[in-house]
Amino acid sequence: MQKYSVYKIVNYKDMGVYYGQTNNFEVRKDQHQRNIRKKEHLNETFLAAVEKYHWTDFIIEEIEKFNFQIDAKLKEKELIIMSAKNPNHNLYNEVIPTPDADYLTMRVVDELADKFFDYADKHDLNRSKLSRMIIRDYLDGEDKKITWTFQDIKPEDKTQISANITNELLKELEYYSEINKIDKKRIYHTAMEQFFDKNKT
Repeated sequence: MQKYSVYKIVNYKDMGVYYGQTNNFEVRKDQHQRNIRKKEHLNETFLAAVEKYHWTDFIIEEIEKFNFQIDAKLKEKELIIMSAKNPNHNLYNEVIPTPDADYLTMRVVDELADKFFDYADKHDLNRSKLSRMIIRDYLDGEDKKITWTFQDIKPEDKTQISANITNELLKELEYYSEINKIDKKRIYHTAMEQFFDKNKT
């Protein structure tokens, strides 16, 4: 059963939005509704909106559920970062997270998941077979690659695999790894391990 929820509080009158995550959506929803009605425990930005509009203008919606809290936290962070960049959003969250290694890893996992599930839909593949197919389709003739090594494939079968990601994400990873002195391959490898661990391909 998926336990952790990512949610948003939306005020469509001023396109205001607040993102959060919780392990009990219904209880957290009741807490937010009570705080909005009583104008308590709100940051300055959120409180200013509550004082301007009626409490019934604020709609609390569950966005997505997760099995692990880290995934919920990363999704919350992603939504806040994206909303902060959207000129049409009035973001109520006052703390804007920076894209750290966990956030970038999550984006890599999402990119890989889209590609890998395409293969899984078309072919009956286990982990080793999937890696070999990706090698065949992506290793040659591509300018932008991410590359890592499986640690748990039998020694005689060990090999590197590579997969394309968007140029935007690749540049973001390169920038982050450069300023923070983190090897890009560490992020790639972590993404790969997370993907296969969650999807049991």
